[in-house]
Amino acid sequence: MSKSCNILAVDDDALNRGVIERIVARKGHKVTLASGGKEALQKIREGRFDLVLLDIMMPDVDGVDVLKSIRQSHSMSALPVIMVSALDDSEKVVELLDLGANDYVTKPIDAKVLQARVSTQLEVATQHRKIRNLSEDAKRRNKLLLNLFGRYVTEDVARNLVSSPRASEIGSQLEEVTLLFADIRGFSDTTERLGPEKVVTLLNNFYDVMIDVVEKFNGTIDKLMGDEMLVTFGVPKTRDDDVERALACALSMQLAMRDVNERNKARRLPELQLGIGVNTGEVMVGNVGSEKHASFSVVGKEVNLAASLEAQAEGGEILISEATFMGGGLEVWIDGKRELHPKGFGHGVMAYRLTGMDGKYKLSLNPDEVSVSDLPTDLPTGLNDD
Repeated sequence: MSKSCNILAVDDDALNRGVIERIVARKGHKVTLASGGKEALQKIREGRFDLVLLDIMMPDVDGVDVLKSIRQSHSMSALPVIMVSALDDSEKVVELLDLGANDYVTKPIDAKVLQARVSTQLEVATQHRKIRNLSEDAKRRNKLLLNLFGRYVTEDVARNLVSSPRASEIGSQLEEVTLLFADIRGFSDTTERLGPEKVVTLLNNFYDVMIDVVEKFNGTIDKLMGDEMLVTFGVPKTRDDDVERALACALSMQLAMRDVNERNKARRLPELQLGIGVNTGEVMVGNVGSEKHASFSVVGKEVNLAASLEAQAEGGEILISEATFMGGGLEVWIDGKRELHPKGFGHGVMAYRLTGMDGKYKLSLNPDEVSVSDLPTDLPTGLNDD
């Protein structure tokens, strides 16, 4: 090993200390001497050493106790210890190795053997440090990536991308997901009357509140598209309560619009209204794009249906599909339904206007709600049919 290292040689015999110093110094290492166990421990506390050559039989504190003390604060890779002793007892050697000694050299000392053992342990320690440093660097990079990705995807997706070597490959798989589209109503007309800075402030007020709501219900923000957002429940992994959390999120988003508009009012900005569509179905989930540029997203006709539901929702409304309405065995409240004919579907699909839910979350847009189980079978639409 070419690098000069700091080595502590511990022996109560001055002649032995001198022999060890001359042998080790020939390889360019700096040698610090200690005449006993107490002195050795004091020097270790005060300085930094790359390796310790430690005698066993010493009058004050013997080598066994010194070794035990070293291992309380230094691992075998952080500070290697080679025991140097006239004892040639295999059981004693095994005992010392079990206590944390890295190697054992017998007296009288063979210079070449000692030099070889020292070089080996220093090299092993160096490689351990390199591995440890690489591991710490990787942890720091992963933390940075998670923090960076966390601004664009959820923590679950970010962790999946960072931890899995194949997570970034182009491709997708079929999964059942509940999709929530939300869009500010009349936003284009509103922004025409405002300057760019006020438009940005308006959007930031909206997203500051809505993103907190989505995170509360463990939704995955798939896209933020101007005044529209797509949130998925079931990505990157499905849960039994995906539908329930999606509906609770939709209701909470509508309720949170009060906070959004209070912020806008304080800044003399216009009030906003939100339309929401929710659908449940099988979609392709994964990385969409090319090797040069890709996004983690969802694709399929069920996504289009969710978008169609949102497009039909008025300000303050939540329209949910029949699959979502029937999914999860939930007790929800609706006050209307209508048949839609979205593109890509050869048949009409029913849309239900959600106003509340019972169960775990107990949320309502109206002060006086009636459970869907109490509604008549022939439910009034409350909306105009197409």
